[in-house]
Amino acid sequence: MPDFDWTTDPEVLGISRALDPPGTLPHLAERVDAESEPNDFEIGLEVELLNIDATSFRDLSARGTGDPMQIARLIHEIVVSRGKLHNPCTGSGGVLVGRVATVGSRSRGSHLQSGERVVPLVSLIAIPLRLAAVGPVDPASPQVPAVGRAILTGRMPFAVVPDDLPLTVALTAFDVYPAASYVRSYASSGDHVLILGAGHAGLLGATAAAARVGDAGHVSVVDVSEHALQRLAAVAPRSIGIRADATSPLAVAGALQRAGLPRADVTLVCATVPGCEGSAILSTADSGAVLFFSTATSFSAAALGTDAVGSRVRLVIPNGCTDDHGDYTLELLRRNPALASSFEA
Repeated sequence: MPDFDWTTDPEVLGISRALDPPGTLPHLAERVDAESEPNDFEIGLEVELLNIDATSFRDLSARGTGDPMQIARLIHEIVVSRGKLHNPCTGSGGVLVGRVATVGSRSRGSHLQSGERVVPLVSLIAIPLRLAAVGPVDPASPQVPAVGRAILTGRMPFAVVPDDLPLTVALTAFDVYPAASYVRSYASSGDHVLILGAGHAGLLGATAAAARVGDAGHVSVVDVSEHALQRLAAVAPRSIGIRADATSPLAVAGALQRAGLPRADVTLVCATVPGCEGSAILSTADSGAVLFFSTATSFSAAALGTDAVGSRVRLVIPNGCTDDHGDYTLELLRRNPALASSFEA
């Protein structure tokens, strides 16, 4: 018989914390138990800072009309209602940083020291969370101070925060690091890598793409914001900034044609607005791949959209946890001060 290394213990998987519906994985549950004490497989963290994902923070800011106290109230209400920061309007969460408070006797974190800063490499939609305080919120930043407790269930990966980078930079890095890892895996020397969205993930992807495709390749980045493209020029000067609406397939394709660029071999979707699936598909070669890193993606629109235009492009949903656990992104940040500065800003 084959040796399947399956783990089906509800106490390890966090299924024991699913309240509604019971018996499901925590990221799929409508509500989880964040009140029970950590079991032998779990790690308890004292929460310091939330890094809300860009799509969710855009939604919270809009619903809170940009008012810091209203945004804080919305965040707290979600956590009280669901036992986790799982925005019901976007289906997304973000990441957090906290200090180690308790480590279960059978936990994967047996090497951790009390008080050590840790970032779970998993979305907040899966982490049991209770908050005693939220804020103050800066409407210009998705990083929100908070006081409370988070639980890492038995299978959740995590990373220790490095000492040589500012906390805000490291937290942003661990939120978006798979963008760099996946670009490195899918792009090759001489390729054209297209990136939709010049936010943190887009800047990181552009930096990784430039290192991967080399002098013979091309990196193009589409964003509607002139300010974002100016920041791109400082962070990844070899990239081609294209000002266009990433939700308009014809606008993006036309801009690439006018720039003399072929259809992309690899497209990375990082935009925080919905509706970019068509632009990604139309602008990517049939032999290429589209990496949907944005939580605003409609995966049904992506899958059905390829059929509508007769495209055979590969559609990839990047895993939020890669084998390098963020090491490649930290390496890029250390080598590129402009990238690190953009993460801090």
